[in-house]
Amino acid sequence: MNDPAVDRLCALLAIPSVSTDPAYADQMRAAAAWVADHLRGSGFEPRVMDTAGHPCVTARTTDAMVADPAAPRVLFYGHYDVQPPDPLDLWTTPPFEPTVRDGRLYARGASDDKGQVMCFLEALRTYRDAGEKLPCHVTVLIEGEEECGSVNLPPFIEQHKDELAADVVVVSDTSMWDADPQRPVPAITYAMRGLVYFDVKLHGPSRDLHSGVYGGSLANPATQLVRVLGKLLDDDHRVTLPGFYDDVAPLDEAEREQWRQLGFDEAGFLGDVGAAPFGEKGYSTLERRWSRPSCDVNGLYGGYMGEGAKTVIPTFAGAKVSFRIPADMDPKKVAAQFIDWVHAQDVGGCRWEITDHAGAWPAAAATDSPWMAAARRAVEQTSGRPPALVREGATIPIIADFKKTLGLDTLLLGFGLNSDNIHSPDEHFALDRFQLGVQTHAELLRQIAATR
Repeated sequence: MNDPAVDRLCALLAIPSVSTDPAYADQMRAAAAWVADHLRGSGFEPRVMDTAGHPCVTARTTDAMVADPAAPRVLFYGHYDVQPPDPLDLWTTPPFEPTVRDGRLYARGASDDKGQVMCFLEALRTYRDAGEKLPCHVTVLIEGEEECGSVNLPPFIEQHKDELAADVVVVSDTSMWDADPQRPVPAITYAMRGLVYFDVKLHGPSRDLHSGVYGGSLANPATQLVRVLGKLLDDDHRVTLPGFYDDVAPLDEAEREQWRQLGFDEAGFLGDVGAAPFGEKGYSTLERRWSRPSCDVNGLYGGYMGEGAKTVIPTFAGAKVSFRIPADMDPKKVAAQFIDWVHAQDVGGCRWEITDHAGAWPAAAATDSPWMAAARRAVEQTSGRPPALVREGATIPIIADFKKTLGLDTLLLGFGLNSDNIHSPDEHFALDRFQLGVQTHAELLRQIAATR
């Protein structure tokens, strides 16, 4: 390719750094080493640091690298690991052979999160290539376990909190509001929902039973499970757990009006996935996604699931159940509410087995901070228009840890899109958005330096 920055991105995308599969352990180390080499090429002295899982890559500016040694310090966080590429037969081109088609770069990790991480890393490289010092201090933290839960990152941050000390965190792992090349509108995300996640199993008879012989004479765990799950939501699609909404902050009318002014295309958003608006009564799609809690059954299993018929009463049935919770809700409190409610249900003598996969706290940052003002100026400078200020319904668990352990708010400035096929075949990242991301992060460093 003619663009060295794109060539470098392709080199990183070609490394199959799948963190969930132990078979890729060597490739994970190769990806960490590649990130370290890139930072070395930008004048840093990076370290590849072991954890109980995959390594983290860290780097810090020295005073000699910065135009004003008294300038603020940015902590940039991202991840070099990717989701598994399956199903392989649904990719147009192989997932680890980066390919450009119609201005888009296709590969696993193109948008989540290698492409966006490289927006920042290439912004650092632009200063090096221009022979300029960086306008502010930078600490880089790139991990390798985001796609499998980041279980080793919170203790890593606690252990290294002195060297990770900064003024603000910057993350590029979110979406733009409008990616029209003629009038792009990046988004700054100031709040994200938290997560509570369970695996619930309901055990019944000691073995699968013939439904003709035993049907109607004992509780079927599959039938009882779906009956209980069906009571989680009422007819207005509100969660029925007692006390569930006690800590949900009411939506401020000024904020609600600000969201209306964004011109959200509800039909386009849902039509892209073949669905129609549906959810808690009295709220718009944006309000449900950004400021309201939700409950979903993410999977059901048990009994006979093969082709054709097999008339059994299964020995057990299971489900994956999750809650997304907005700011002010406590994942531990929600977990306790769910567990208490489940045990209070009559299941005809069946026995519950409940696995709590832990939770993630919601996160929110002030929209009137000097860091937010700097990000707004950077976006206006590079895109020619102000950013959209948005919330996000999804979760980046480590954001809450940055606040809890380091006392830092996070600027979430991303250049992906929901339509980038993240976690799906044919994941891609448009090259014009990659270039805009590089330019905006370079400008963001200048604007953060100006807050001193």
